[in-house]
Amino acid sequence: MAELALGFPFAGALVGSLLRRRHRLALLACLAFGLAGLVAAVTARPERATLAGLDFQLAAPVQAILVVSFLAAGLAVLLAPAGADRVALAVSGLGGLAAIAAVAVLGNPVLVALAVLLTAGVHAALPALRSFGERVRAPAFGALLLVLAALLTAGTGSLAGARIAGLALVLGVTAAIGLAPYLGALDPREPAPASPVAWLGFLGPTLVVVMATRLSGGLSAEAGDAYAAVLIGLGIFNLGLGALGGWRSKPGADLWRYSFLGDWGLVLVGLGLLSRDGFGAASLLLVSILLLRLPLYLLARPALVKTGRPELHAAGLLVAAALAGSAPFAGFAARLLLLRSASAVAWPLALFLAVAMLSWLPLSIRLAQTFGRPSRRVTFGVALLLVINLAVGLYPAFILKLVGAS
Repeated sequence: MAELALGFPFAGALVGSLLRRRHRLALLACLAFGLAGLVAAVTARPERATLAGLDFQLAAPVQAILVVSFLAAGLAVLLAPAGADRVALAVSGLGGLAAIAAVAVLGNPVLVALAVLLTAGVHAALPALRSFGERVRAPAFGALLLVLAALLTAGTGSLAGARIAGLALVLGVTAAIGLAPYLGALDPREPAPASPVAWLGFLGPTLVVVMATRLSGGLSAEAGDAYAAVLIGLGIFNLGLGALGGWRSKPGADLWRYSFLGDWGLVLVGLGLLSRDGFGAASLLLVSILLLRLPLYLLARPALVKTGRPELHAAGLLVAAALAGSAPFAGFAARLLLLRSASAVAWPLALFLAVAMLSWLPLSIRLAQTFGRPSRRVTFGVALLLVINLAVGLYPAFILKLVGAS
C-alpha cells in the first residue's frame, strides 16, 4: 500500500496534465487521484514491502507528515486566489506529493538522494523568474551530500569518516530544503510551485522527518554526536538569522521568508536534542508549517505583489497569535515541549530559545498586516486555517501519538 501513495499522485499529475484543456475534467481527475493517494497513505502498513526489486517502507512518523502534506496540498488548491489556474496548481501539487511520497517510502538512502535530485531538476525546470542553475544548485548539492553520507555510513569504520557522515547528512538535508546558509530569494511574483517556498513549506517537512527517523538510523555513536551537534548549531543559526532578518525586513515576501526560517530553526533544534519531547515539538512545528504558515503565505501572495499600505484588521490579531505560537494554537504546545527538552540539556539553550520565540510576537503582527484588506475568499481561508490549528493546539496528543512522541 505504501507504493500506492507514490503511484496515485504521480498518475494524477500525469492525467491532469493531459486533460489540462478540459478544466473541470482535469480537476476531477486530480481530486480523484489525490484522494486515492491520501487513502493509500493513511492505510499503509509499516511493514517493509518489495516491488520490482525496490524496498518500500512507511514508518509511522513519516506517514503522519505525509498525510498532513496531502492535506496541505488540498488546502492550497481549495484556497487558491480568484483567477488562479487551479488545474496547474493541482497538477503541481500532485507532482510534489509524488516526490514527497518517493522520499517517504523508498528504503534505500541512495534512492532517497536520487529522488531528491530528480525532484530538484524537475522543480528547477518550471517557469520562474530565476535561472535554472540558481534554483537547482542547493537541492542538487544536498542530494550529493546525502549520497556521500550513505556511502560513508556503509563503507567506513573510522571515527573521522563517521563524523563526516553525520555532518554530510545534516548539511545535505539543510541544502535540499533551502535553509540558511543555502537560503534562496523569495519573490511573490514568481509562481508558487517554482518558488523556494515549495521546498521550505511543502517538500522539506517529510524530508527532514525521513532524515531523523530513517537516514540517521545507520549512524554510529560517534557520527550521532556530530549529527546532533550540527543540527542544534544550524537550528540556532537559522533561528537567529530568521529573527534578525525579520526585524530588518519590511512587511513583504522577505518577512515571510524569514518567518519560515525561524520555524525551521526551532525544528532543527528539536530534532538535534534527540529526545522524545524534542521530536514531538519538531513534529508539531512541521504540522504548523504545512497547515498554517504555508497556506497563509499563499493567501497573502496577491497582496504582496501590490504596493499598498499595510493594514491590520481584527482577524489579523488572531493570525499573528497563531503565527507566533501563542496559546491555544498548535505552535504553543510545540514551544512548551521544546523548552522543556532544551532545559534538560542546557539552560542557556532554553533561555536563547525563549528569547527568540518572544521576539517573533511583534514580527507576527507585521506578517498579519501583509494581507492588506482581505477579500471574502481570503477571510474564509484564514478562518479555516485558524480553526484547524486551534484543533491541533487544543489536542496536540493526537499528532504526538501518530509520530510516536507521546
